[in-house]
Amino acid sequence: MEARFVNTGGEVKAPQRVPFTPDITVLSAISASGGFTEFADQSKVRLLRDGKVTVINVKDVRRDPSKDIRLKPGDKIEVPQSFW
Repeated sequence: MEARFVNTGGEVKAPQRVPFTPDITVLSAISASGGFTEFADQSKVRLLRDGKVTVINVKDVRRDPSKDIRLKPGDKIEVPQSFW
């Protein structure tokens, strides 16, 4: 049976398994996890799906919400730490 969750990890305030809904997106999953920590690199958020990695610049997504990728069950979102 397919996992009915998406996982968030890294620099989000509350890393967790977020229950999957048909309209969940990268931003809504991050919001459900309490949002970014102050150390998050919002320009290099990684979406892991089917063994492939997609890098998402959340700042671009905020400017153009059509870039907010709709998630699938079992997806994993990793928010890296920023090294400024």
